[in-house]
Amino acid sequence: DSWTPECRSCSDISCTVKQDLPNSEQGIAVRSIVKRKKYNSVVFYDENGSRIGKFQWSKRGIFLTGCIACVTPRALKGKCIKNVQTLWVVSIYNGVLQIKIDGEILYENRLMGECLEKYSKTKRFAFYGMPEESSYSFVADQMEAGEKIFSTGCA
Repeated sequence: DSWTPECRSCSDISCTVKQDLPNSEQGIAVRSIVKRKKYNSVVFYDENGSRIGKFQWSKRGIFLTGCIACVTPRALKGKCIKNVQTLWVVSIYNGVLQIKIDGEILYENRLMGECLEKYSKTKRFAFYGMPEESSYSFVADQMEAGEKIFSTGCA
């Protein structure tokens, strides 16, 4: 699956994918080019479509709005080859933010306190400013696509 320019920055609830991320071992699998200065961004929403925060990462840093701001670990950077799409998975299963590549956990941070409370309400996500050639894996038994999202992208 992939998305068109509208879905890359659409904040309408119909552009979101419904998924119970805090209880999903699957997470969100994305294929994109990981660069040093350009961030891959996923916006998290609650059940009603209210924005909770944004997850962003690049070869330079990892951010989770209001909770995490750190340098990308060397092991994670090393898995991202210049100008080659990387299949990466982000999850917040059981209150732990993880980034995996090739099934290997390369970044992990346990959310606590207000951060755990805030992100445990994540029930939807959308992509923000992702390169057009990016794609994500739609898991039919765990996800429900918004009305503007189709297998070929957004309407």
